[in-house]
Amino acid sequence: MQRYTFSILFGLILIFFDGCTKESSGISNYTSIVGTWELQQQQGGMIPAIEYSQGNGNLLKFSTSSYEKYTNNNLVRSGQYIIVEDTSVGAEVGLVIPPGQFTHRIVYDNDFTSAKTFIQISNNKLTTLSGYFPLDGGSNVVYRKIESIR
Repeated sequence: MQRYTFSILFGLILIFFDGCTKESSGISNYTSIVGTWELQQQQGGMIPAIEYSQGNGNLLKFSTSSYEKYTNNNLVRSGQYIIVEDTSVGAEVGLVIPPGQFTHRIVYDNDFTSAKTFIQISNNKLTTLSGYFPLDGGSNVVYRKIESIR
């Protein structure tokens, strides 16, 4: 009986520690974001997308843990960021998103209370989705990678 009780207790401890590891690993290693990104396209609500030419001076620069945002080549914001796994994009932005897309979001300066910004990196393009599109409050922004930082 004692051996049976010990086996059950040991199994529960293993399950507990395995569960803790998975839950605490919400921070993602999304290293492909590191580098300099230039604004390529921006679309808000029902307004048609605006295309931006190369050299427009609207940049996002990411290191492994910090960021800088430039507008017209002027630094307007900087700080720390993390990328977390989050599969609630469809409910948050009010769009039907294919499975496996926009499964991460970026959190700037530990601000978990602001509206969520979901990210997708593909073919040297960084796309962000935020806001709620059915209420004309959604934002779809595309950046092109112009420099990789090693």
